[in-house]
Amino acid sequence: MITPKLEELIFCGKAFFKTLVVGGSQKFNFKIQNDRFIIITDLTYFSSGHFNTDTLGANNNFANISQQGMNTQLTILGEKGINRFLFRNSFVNVGENTQQLLPFGNTNLNVYLLHTTQVSFTFSFAQNLVSQTTGVVPPEFFGIASPTDYGKDGVLPNEAVTLSAVVQGANSYVNLYNRQAAPGANESNELAFPLDNVNNISDVKRTDSWSYPILLVNYVEIMGLPNNIGQ
Repeated sequence: MITPKLEELIFCGKAFFKTLVVGGSQKFNFKIQNDRFIIITDLTYFSSGHFNTDTLGANNNFANISQQGMNTQLTILGEKGINRFLFRNSFVNVGENTQQLLPFGNTNLNVYLLHTTQVSFTFSFAQNLVSQTTGVVPPEFFGIASPTDYGKDGVLPNEAVTLSAVVQGANSYVNLYNRQAAPGANESNELAFPLDNVNNISDVKRTDSWSYPILLVNYVEIMGLPNNIGQ
């Protein structure tokens, strides 16, 4: 979303509204011109899918088959930080015992991401989650009693809930929710998935792929640098 300050800079000729189509690959790098910086204002992600059909388990149980492509993770990173976004894709039944992932629409996000030299867009799949730790919410966590919240230790009634979870695979991120990880574990303060061969978007490597990621980026290119924009 363009703010009043950005709109003022555009009208004064000190900034330019531009669009960028990102995708077609697992990683896309965008280099920013010297003596300029950009502010990404909008992201439009177009739902991905793949055309590989998998056989369903008993009673049409999707939990027993490969679900790669159900969710797609977008990582935007540069010298100013890392931002992750998780998008839900879709699936449809195409037969009595098969399923297929198909695109269903787009998701638009208003953001305000500043980058000065270059910015990288990385696409990957998200894995199935496996519950790891359950218990009563620790007393240091914010929480109130049921039925508004699950309740925490010392606030009745309280029941065991899932407190953290891990993804399948050796290179898992532990989603701690501010809890200390086990020694040697990869920590994450949000729901995030590692970029490895398990989460690799393999369809992009095919010569006949139609399921490559597509992201429309709106941004404002501003002349100068953030520390001298008012000069």
